[in-house]
Amino acid sequence: MFINYSSIRGDRLKKAKTRKKSPRKTPPVSNTEVKELIDAVCGDHGHLIISALMERELTDEGLARATGLKVNVVRRILYDLYERRLVNYRRTRDDGTGWYVYHWYVEPKRAMEGLEIHRRQMLEKLRERLEYEKNTLFFRCSNNCPKVSMDVAMELNFTCPTCGERLEHYDNTPVVKSLEERIRVLEGFRNTSIAS
Repeated sequence: MFINYSSIRGDRLKKAKTRKKSPRKTPPVSNTEVKELIDAVCGDHGHLIISALMERELTDEGLARATGLKVNVVRRILYDLYERRLVNYRRTRDDGTGWYVYHWYVEPKRAMEGLEIHRRQMLEKLRERLEYEKNTLFFRCSNNCPKVSMDVAMELNFTCPTCGERLEHYDNTPVVKSLEERIRVLEGFRNTSIAS
């Protein structure tokens, strides 16, 4: 099949090549539960970056200026957020330097899918930890060295491996309650929307 490119007007072809995408407009994060989930997944710096990107599309340098973080820290966080499917980018070439410029943005649907995947992973790990905490007897010395399980304590003749003090039964009820609360909070995040 032969395509006659001479019939395409040069100015239309030129226009198509130089047309730039408009910045993506996404609504700000307004749901308190989603903000808390983003904090849990991304931490404080990640939340700063997500919040800045919810307002408009930015480069990594623009994000560094907007958040007050160093550029290399911003890039590391962006790569982590990209791996977790919370942000996306488009790449353009700078005409002056020839370098690629990455324009980062948040796609609410994709971000919610990424948050949901991470929420499920966190829930699975927390449930495993809760089972371990509930089904294991722990011992600890009076110096608050790391706790050890009953099996390890018996092997050590109930002597702390760190400081040599006598090991006593450790009540891990506060840890269990904390884990149960974190699980309850994460279970409450189902079916939330990033812009609701």
